[in-house]
Amino acid sequence: MEELGLERLSWITGYDTEKHEWITCDGLECDASDYDQDAWSKLVKDQQTKDLIQSLLDAIGCSTGEPQSEQVRQGVNILLKGAQGTGKRTVVRAICNMLKRPMFDIRANDIPSPGNVRPWAAKVASLAIQWNAVVVVDRGDYFMKSPYPEHRERINEMIQEFESPECICLWPSVLTDKQQALLRPFSTIISFPDLDLAARRHRWLQLFGRDDLAATLPSREDASTTTIRDAEEWAFIREIEKISWYELDGADIEDFMTLARQSAGGRDPTPQHVKASLKDWDAPLSVRNKVARFFALR
Repeated sequence: MEELGLERLSWITGYDTEKHEWITCDGLECDASDYDQDAWSKLVKDQQTKDLIQSLLDAIGCSTGEPQSEQVRQGVNILLKGAQGTGKRTVVRAICNMLKRPMFDIRANDIPSPGNVRPWAAKVASLAIQWNAVVVVDRGDYFMKSPYPEHRERINEMIQEFESPECICLWPSVLTDKQQALLRPFSTIISFPDLDLAARRHRWLQLFGRDDLAATLPSREDASTTTIRDAEEWAFIREIEKISWYELDGADIEDFMTLARQSAGGRDPTPQHVKASLKDWDAPLSVRNKVARFFALR
């Protein structure tokens, strides 16, 4: 187990704004000189995600540069509950980056058969405490949502073992209230709302590398007074607005951006490339949004 654990241990040391990806370092230690404890702020710009991060910090009872609270010393299991692509994994990585703790990634296929779960989970908790790591259970909802009681019992035994003193475990999951009610209670539940129009717009701007335009959106209501450069930016913002009306989650947005890069043929993709892919795949756009978009973007 220890050998596998070391393979799954990673530090979130930075964020590459050009590649739009986290910079990680594997193993028990990382180079302190390369560690950017504020890397999360290069990705997280919107207040909603910042509030979710703060809620998670409060739930853990642990802040940067401060001693552990009594809550951490007792062990915590925190359910991060929300639809796919609502930012659960982003928040997890941001927390690990802020707290300067490695992430101990546990996957659904790591979970052993019933009868072997308890000693295995106890070992995971022991290693996490020893390594000062945050346990993150990836796709644990595969068992949480199972109609078979023995599968849910695996999760219940894991939750119980992860209540070990000083163990921090995060459970990003897509789960209904009914499914959750069949499980052992979590220490805290943090709900992640579906992406609204503003959140989708901001995510598109991030992927296009134009986070700088997010703060200027409210002030750009009159395109007639803009300079040539501003007019180009305004046209770009209007195209971003159009694709933001499509009701996508975060994972869908990244997938369509990947399609746009492919269709761009090695060039930098544009919102038009995205729009073409959205239409090809018949992406969801409600009647209400179609009407609103028609009047807003004429």
